[in-house]
Amino acid sequence: MSKPKARGNGQGTAYKRGKTWTAQVVIGWRVPDDPSRKPIPIKRTKGGFASKRDAIAGCALLYAAKPRERSTLMQVYSAWERSYAARVQPGTMTVYGCAFKHFKALEGVYMDLITARDLQDCLDACPSGKRTRENMRTVAGMLWGYAMDANIVDKDITNNLYTGKGQAKQRDPLTEDEVETIRKAIPAEPYAEYIYALCYLGFRPGEFLALKKADLHEEDGLCYLVGGSKTDAGRNRRVPVPQIIMPIIQRRLAAKGTDMLFPRLATNRRMTDQYFREHVFKPLMSRLGIAEGKVPYSARHTYSDKLKLIAGDDKAKAAIMGHTDYSFTRQHYQSVSNDDLKTIVDGIK
Repeated sequence: MSKPKARGNGQGTAYKRGKTWTAQVVIGWRVPDDPSRKPIPIKRTKGGFASKRDAIAGCALLYAAKPRERSTLMQVYSAWERSYAARVQPGTMTVYGCAFKHFKALEGVYMDLITARDLQDCLDACPSGKRTRENMRTVAGMLWGYAMDANIVDKDITNNLYTGKGQAKQRDPLTEDEVETIRKAIPAEPYAEYIYALCYLGFRPGEFLALKKADLHEEDGLCYLVGGSKTDAGRNRRVPVPQIIMPIIQRRLAAKGTDMLFPRLATNRRMTDQYFREHVFKPLMSRLGIAEGKVPYSARHTYSDKLKLIAGDDKAKAAIMGHTDYSFTRQHYQSVSNDDLKTIVDGIK
């Protein structure tokens, strides 16, 4: 096999392989895990050409040259992220960011050269559950929609991406023994009380971290927090505060220098979902010897399990969780009474 002969930048190369010629182009660059190494070229080839001239012409086809500025998948994602982040909650963008990481093999590839097969290969290689693959498909769909609007690609290739059989991988709740282990770590572990409170409030992690001191209210003997996001049923919902965590709430209210209820302690500013997950939750679980695989969202499942074990109106339970379960409409959520909520919170242990 003859060695490929380099041509001008952006023109590709042609070389003989056996009796036929092969066209080869560099379609992007991948940043290596070792930062001391040079960027790795991402190449695309096509063989079977009868002559060198045909192979050189084939390079143009591989580039799919168009009178437009070309962008890699990573460049498009960065531009889309900046424009889309203002429309959704920070936690939503964190989920999308985690899903996009599974397209790492394509980050440096020009987007107009990526095929549906390339995307499907990334989905198939994803080691996480079905929910993550569904998020990958969602992100890909939004990116291709954005790229079409920006005249970067001509068509949406994400419509038929397959996320696999089976149900979404269920997050395991923190067990009662694990919750007790977290409680015993207070106050030795500064953030232990955050996670313990999360187990007794049922907020999604992003909703929990967004709570402010002004979100705490008391009415008719019921102490509750107003917060939430994601769905119509979930926004601005009343979540009663169980007596068992009232000392934590009172300590957080007395903390000076911040209006946030559960801020990052070093700065007294709002903590991001990613920081909480990677630099607070995971390290603390490791230090406490709690099983791997637990995530901040596990605390919400713990709370849900507590609700199932106590008496109370299903409508009120759904309202607290911010779900549209039990086939109730948003009108029903708005009509949940303080007495319904108090009955439930009094039963949480």
